[in-house]
Order: sequence, then C-alpha cells, then structure tokens
Amino acid sequence: MTRNRSFVACLWVAFFVNGAVLSSWAPRIPEVKYLLGLSDSELGIALFGVAAGSVPALLLTARVLDRVRSGPVCVATALLFSASLPLISVADGVWQLTGVLMALGAASGVLDIAMNTAGIAYQQHTGHRVLSRLHGGYSLGVLAGALGGVAATHVGATATEHFLVVAILLVTLTLMSAPMLWSQPWRPDAREVSGALVTVRSRRFGLPMTIAVLAVSGLLIEGLVTDWSALLITRDLGAPTSLGAITLALFSLAMFISRSAGDAVLNRFSERKVLTTVAVAVVCLVLLGSVAAEPVAMAAAVGLIGLVLGPVFPVAVSRASRSAPGRAAAMTAQVSAVGYFAYLGGPPVIGFVADVVGLPLTFVTTVALSCVGIALACRGPG
Repeated sequence: MTRNRSFVACLWVAFFVNGAVLSSWAPRIPEVKYLLGLSDSELGIALFGVAAGSVPALLLTARVLDRVRSGPVCVATALLFSASLPLISVADGVWQLTGVLMALGAASGVLDIAMNTAGIAYQQHTGHRVLSRLHGGYSLGVLAGALGGVAATHVGATATEHFLVVAILLVTLTLMSAPMLWSQPWRPDAREVSGALVTVRSRRFGLPMTIAVLAVSGLLIEGLVTDWSALLITRDLGAPTSLGAITLALFSLAMFISRSAGDAVLNRFSERKVLTTVAVAVVCLVLLGSVAAEPVAMAAAVGLIGLVLGPVFPVAVSRASRSAPGRAAAMTAQVSAVGYFAYLGGPPVIGFVADVVGLPLTFVTTVALSCVGIALACRGPG
C-alpha cells in the first residue's frame, strides 16, 4: 500500500511538471516578443509551434508505449521538457523560437500520453481511481508556473534567469521522483500488446464518438475560459485588468481543487450523475453571469465553473481506456489528440466568430453547446 501511494505521489509530480513548464513561459511572452521584435503574426506562428509539435507526438507515443513501460518514458521526457525551457530565452528570431516551441510541444505531448497511460495502468491493476487527482497536479502546475512568472516579472528577473530557476527546480523534482517511476512494476500483457497492434493496423481510429464529444466539450470550455474570460471581463464588462488576472488565477485554483476531489466524488456517484450535474451547473452559471452583466458576477461564475468542470476530461480518458483495455496507450493518445485539438484550436476560431457577433454571445453560446455535448456523453458507460 505504501509503495502504491509513493508511486502515485511521484506520478503526480510528472503531471505537475507538465503543467508548470509552458505556463512559466506564458507570462514572459510579451517580453520575448519585444526582445525579438516580432509582429503579432510572427508571434502567432511561433505560438502555433506548440500545437504543431504536440499533436503528432500524442499519436506517435502510443506506438512507443506498446513496447516499453510508461514510467521510464515519463522520467526521460519530464527531464528533457524541463531542461529545455531556457532555450526559449536564447532563440534568435521567429523561426528559432518556433523550433524551440515545437520541441517543447512535442515533449509535452509525449509526457502527456506516458503519464496518463501510467495512471490508467495503476487504476487497472489496483482498482483505485487516481486519474482525476493526478490531473489536479497538472492544474496546480499551471497555476504555479503562471504565478511564478508573474513574481519573476515583478522582481525584475530576466527571462533567462527565470527559466533557469524553473528548469533547475523542475529537474530536481523529477529526479526525486525518478527511482519510483523508473521501477514502475506494471507491464502490459504480451497478448494484449499483440492484439493492440493488430487492432491499430486494422482500425486507426477506434475512439467511441461519445467519448470524443466529451473530451472536446470539456477542454473547449477550459480553453475558452483560459483564453477569453479575462478579455470578456475587462473589455466587455468594464472591469480593471487586475480582476481579469484574478479571475484566471481563481479558475486555475478551482480546477486544481475540482480535479483533486474528483476521484472521491466519482467513487461515491456514477460518472453519468457527475457529468449530468456538471452540464447543468456550468450552463446555469454562465447564463447567470451573463444576465447579471457585472464583472464580479462573471468572475465568480468562472471560478465556480472551474470548481465543477475538473473531472470531465479525466473521465473521458478513463472511459477511452476502458473501451479497449488492451490498447490503453493508443486510446489515451486518441482522446488526448481530439481533446487538445479543441483546447488549442477552438479559442482562435471563437475569436473569428466573436468579431462577427460579439464576445459575450459567443462565450455563452460556446459554453452552452459544450454542455449539451457533455450531457449527450452521459449515454456512455459509467
């Protein structure tokens, strides 16, 4: 039992590292843009590098994990991911920056599949839910990285100094967790792997539609809130900039709490009941915040949305692994790929729509449609 708890704690660190690296870079984007003299379009090209690197890596990693254990992959990738962060500050020009961000995106994608696969293997072998609390580690990493970036900017640290400190801290955390992750005791059954390889060749995309809709809906709301809620509150509702920043921090903290408590909630209530509650609560919250048309009310609504939204994507990952137990890595890759496509690609599309009909209406409509998707996914098992 103690060994199991130690393994979960070390795997939680891998989730934390994955969240902390790129969120540490986000607060320094304006500074790097200014130092490199990038236009808005050039910065957009560079930022797209994260998606361009991560999505292919998500799919390719599944093939690697058919043959090797996920624990050692977590260790190697977390070390590489963390140690590569300072390369951003030495990039000279848009294409070097794009290349670095593609490499970081690829590392993030590999780590994402490896750590989720390790979590699924633990659940399968012990029968204990841990995936939601592990994703809580990711949410806390995002919050810690963002707050660390704000603090570093406040004290006048350069991007190079900031990234070096973050890299050293995250590499140290990873090394402390490495022995337990490297000796991960659970290996895929040889017969399952053989069957998985045959299935992958004959059926390249076997993810059930309800699970894909669940992943897209959950991460689309998360991406929408992350990228657009601060602008909605400050520009459209007339709040000071500080309230927009506080809202994002509140949402990240709420997601951490929600995901950390998600396993306990799912052990007590069925997935169907939890997803139904999430869908109803989120749509009611966004409608109340919109009708009130007050920045504080909308900020509170965003925070409460984070407090209930957390378990949605972990449930999607768990359902994907259960839909084909012998192909856990492949199914995790597929659900992550479709989910992160919505997370990374949805917000830019929302921006184009908002130019036509306005951000408030676009925001509410997107959340409402996503909640319909979550509710429809309740038809799945659970």
